Amino acid sequence: MPCMTMLFQVKDPAMLHMVKLGDKVKFKAEKIGGAIAVTEIQLAK
Repeated sequence: MPCMTMLFQVKDPAMLHMVKLGDKVKFKAEKIGGAIAVTEIQLAK
């Protein structure tokens, strides 16, 4: 997919401390309580 900005909730806000603005990431998301939330995140290589 081309670069884009999307808004998601996160299951655990502590995950956000491992990434910074502009990082390329890979993530998994699940539908939790009617919203899509990021459940895993890692830096892309």
